[in-house]
Amino acid sequence: MIDKTSHSDVHRTTALTPGTEMVEPSRFRIRDVKIDDQGAVVTVQGGGSHQLSFDVLHDCPGCGNAVNQVIVGLAGQDRAQASVWNGKQRSGGGLKVVNAGTHVEALAEDNPGPAQWVNVSCDLVVPDELGVYSIRARYAQAYQGRLMTTEGRAIQQPEYQDVLGWWKVDRPEGPGPESAIGTIIVEATSDRR
Repeated sequence: MIDKTSHSDVHRTTALTPGTEMVEPSRFRIRDVKIDDQGAVVTVQGGGSHQLSFDVLHDCPGCGNAVNQVIVGLAGQDRAQASVWNGKQRSGGGLKVVNAGTHVEALAEDNPGPAQWVNVSCDLVVPDELGVYSIRARYAQAYQGRLMTTEGRAIQQPEYQDVLGWWKVDRPEGPGPESAIGTIIVEATSDRR
């Protein structure tokens, strides 16, 4: 089941406004969210696939040598829809392969210097049902995730399924309103048949 609100609840959406950031404490920050090259809140006719892009700064000194991910999806879903960042403590620094030669080998960032803002993007699918859909983000530590920076997208990567299952790990209802990064308002159903 998808947690969505009615059109009368639009004013209560918690998408990022220009100049604000979503913060996952001690993990990452997100800013400059764009849905279909617009802002963080868009109105569409019918559901379907929509492109999501944003800047992420992952800076987790307490993460040790863990491989971390940033995952995104819709509020109320059982799993995330996409992993968009994969790496060790700090974002930036270019592409690397982590866990090389093992069954959890993946493309990642492992920046030895200060964390850097990186731009990531992916596609999200919104149901073809009237409503207001909150896009949310959270962290995972599933060994593997996609690195969807410009450099990362140039290399074919699978969508690792284990990382998408982290959507409700330690959050039985999934990421809450404090994790909102965008909103898609479906104001009419499509007439596709």
